[in-house]
Amino acid sequence: MQQVDEDLLSIQEARILVETARDAQHLVKEYEQKNLDAIVEKLLAEIKPDISRFLATEIKETNLGCYKDKEILMERLLKALSKELDQQLCVGNIVEDSAGNVLQVGVPLGVIPILLPAENTTLNVLYSLTIGIKSGNAMVLIPHPKAQKTTYLVFQKIREICEANGLPKGCLGCVSSLTDKGVKEILTSQDSAMILAIGNQNYINAANYQRPIIYGGTGATPVFIERSADVKKAVKAIVDSRSYDCGLLPATEQYLIAEGVIASEVRALLQEYGAHFLSKEEEKNLLALLQPKNNQINPSCVGKNAQWLAKEANIRVTSTTKVLVSEQDYMYDEDPFANEMKCPVLAFYLEPGWMHACEKSIRLLKEKNNGHTLAIHSHNKLVLKEFALKKPVGRMIVNAPASMASMGLQSTLPVSVILGGFTTGRGISAKNITAKDLTYVREISYPVESLSENKQSETKSDVETDILEKILKKIMEK
Repeated sequence: MQQVDEDLLSIQEARILVETARDAQHLVKEYEQKNLDAIVEKLLAEIKPDISRFLATEIKETNLGCYKDKEILMERLLKALSKELDQQLCVGNIVEDSAGNVLQVGVPLGVIPILLPAENTTLNVLYSLTIGIKSGNAMVLIPHPKAQKTTYLVFQKIREICEANGLPKGCLGCVSSLTDKGVKEILTSQDSAMILAIGNQNYINAANYQRPIIYGGTGATPVFIERSADVKKAVKAIVDSRSYDCGLLPATEQYLIAEGVIASEVRALLQEYGAHFLSKEEEKNLLALLQPKNNQINPSCVGKNAQWLAKEANIRVTSTTKVLVSEQDYMYDEDPFANEMKCPVLAFYLEPGWMHACEKSIRLLKEKNNGHTLAIHSHNKLVLKEFALKKPVGRMIVNAPASMASMGLQSTLPVSVILGGFTTGRGISAKNITAKDLTYVREISYPVESLSENKQSETKSDVETDILEKILKKIMEK
């Protein structure tokens, strides 16, 4: 029986995928924005009937999250994304002046490998390939080992739709023979222009690939309820957000900080909306299950709901429990609940005033290297301004559920499922990553003298027009 060398097979596939993508990108970079938009429009319309099938496969393969929540999120995101992409110019002539001079040209970067996470596979594959097509790039998907089947299933359908509507063959690729050496071959290839790292960060941490990297990870988000907030609305938003899709969304709240003066009200409302406060014994049981170590929790607990966690930890909760809450007197260096947890667990801290809460937020963000997103519920403009100016984060969510608002759903942020994490010390951007971030802008310069002549000419023309209007007005008056 002949033995197959998996590493060699993976390396060979990696080289073929990158070279094919490079050749296809040479063709697609000549497309005008309207051609790319037509492909994206067809993709977002024709992919909808298959979404439920993809999500069912994802849940079965990864056992992460909640099918119903994922389905609602996909529907909302596709609607918002279609609307936002229609308004974006990414490639070609993107800015010109009144005289018709081209001022800025959007240029695709080239071949972009995408490191995918295990969670929300369908969402991440669809979004990353969509913005890649919109911006005229070639994309190579690197699946997470726990979500290979789902990744390839979604990829095949997207490729089929796009190639049927004019996208060059090979512009979209996906690794099927997945090994560390094969992945390294893609990431170190001279033809890879940028790395989009949404998941599987071990590849990025292990080496310096000498490529610009957009890091779109998750963050353990602190949320502060200040005394001027609509406390009832704030608490409901936090519980709903933290429990949505079992805590898997990129910027879901994890640390809840409240002012002491509203503490009893916050506690009561948390319990009313589905939070279970853990006793010291229950905390020990839960931590034994979670086993936090090096900012990572037991993989079997990721993407599980509060009912499942409670049952496995021998904690008795009601059937309406959505979130498990650990109330902490203070934050200490070895506090296990301060580690990032992709499951519906909240750490609850009390502070005497907003200034102390401000400092607590900074400490949580810096010590755990989670400068990703911050949420605050307040109607005090002074407090909001201080938080906005001082917090080392990429985005701040005001008076809204962080998990949804951070992705631009019913908020002023750009629609995106890739949330930049520059403030965590990784990546080149802290923004919500959109198609424009996968291009560079070519600036076009013109001589100052010619611009001055144009302005003088326009001014002279305006003066002549004014004179003619005055003459006509006098004639009409006679």
